[in-house]
Order: sequence, then structure tokens, then C-alpha cells
Amino acid sequence: MSPDIGLYQTKYAVRRWLDHIPGVERLQPNHVSVASLAPSALAAVALWYGWWPLVVVGIAGRMALTVMDGLLAEAYDKKTRIGPYLNRLPQEIGDIALFLALIPWADVRWVALLLASAWLVNVLAVLPGIAGGSPQPAGPAGQPDRIAIVLVAAAVHIFMPFDWTWVCVLIVALSVPTVALRITRTVRELGPA
Repeated sequence: MSPDIGLYQTKYAVRRWLDHIPGVERLQPNHVSVASLAPSALAAVALWYGWWPLVVVGIAGRMALTVMDGLLAEAYDKKTRIGPYLNRLPQEIGDIALFLALIPWADVRWVALLLASAWLVNVLAVLPGIAGGSPQPAGPAGQPDRIAIVLVAAAVHIFMPFDWTWVCVLIVALSVPTVALRITRTVRELGPA
């Protein structure tokens, strides 16, 4: 298999950093997963109102917590049966809230296309599991990539206003090779030998 494209693999470097936080081993991964809804809400509300520094803080907090829950589950042997569900659900809710918060700033048609493409990319990440395949995190428009783009855009917007429709266009455009890569990799893994 080709190496993953996108930010997904960077989580391991972030985990090494988070693992140095005193007392981190006492936290429960499912609680951390649910807690990630708080910075997600902060990011969405801040984006809706144009509070750009708080968008950056909210997305960075969400990213840290969504990496930390996996660290706790895997490194400290705290996996639970409901863990993968609780890991994924707050991220999906956070994505919807964040992208809907673009409505005051971007063409609503592009926001709708962004929501649709993000949904398709996310489905293609987890769908292989139904057939016994591996999750497909690869591609330049995976979940961490999309919110990182919004984080960088918000940071830039602090100093230089621009049309957020172009952020939507960028993410939708990056979704095309992401969809193709995820389908190709799944077919290669699950198809006839």
C-alpha cells in the first residue's frame, strides 16, 4: 500500500507530546472523546461570529482532545467496546457544526458542497470495515486535514480578510482525490486476488 497522504499520521507525533502531560494516564478516553464537543462548539460559535482567534483555539483544542483519546485507549490499554463510536460521533457533530458556521461567510452552495463532500469522505473512511477491510484515513481532505485548513484560514483571517467561499472550494477540490484514493485502496484490499 502507498503511504497515507494527509495529516492523519501526524497524530503519532502529537501523541508523544501529549503523553508528557502530568497525570494524563488517569484520564478516561471516552470522557476525553465527549469532552472534545466543548472546543468543537467554541470553534463553531466563534466562526459564526467571526471571532477568529477563538476559532483557532477551539479547533486546536478539538484536535488535541481527539488525538488524546486514542493515546489513552491504546497506550494505556483503556479500550472499550463503545470507544470507537464515542471517538467518531463527536468528530462528526463537530464537523457539521463547524461547516454550518461558514454560512455567514461563504456562498451557501459551496457550504452545502463542503458538507456533502465531507460526509462522503467520512463514510469512505469507515465503510471498508463493514466488509472486513481496514479504515481508510488517507487523502488530502481527511477529517484532520479539513479542520486544519479552517484553522489556518482563521489564523490568516485575523490579519487579512478574504472570501471564505475559497476555503470551501479548496476543501471540496481536495475531496475529489481523497474519495478516489479511498475507493481505490479499499477495492485493492478487498477485491479478488
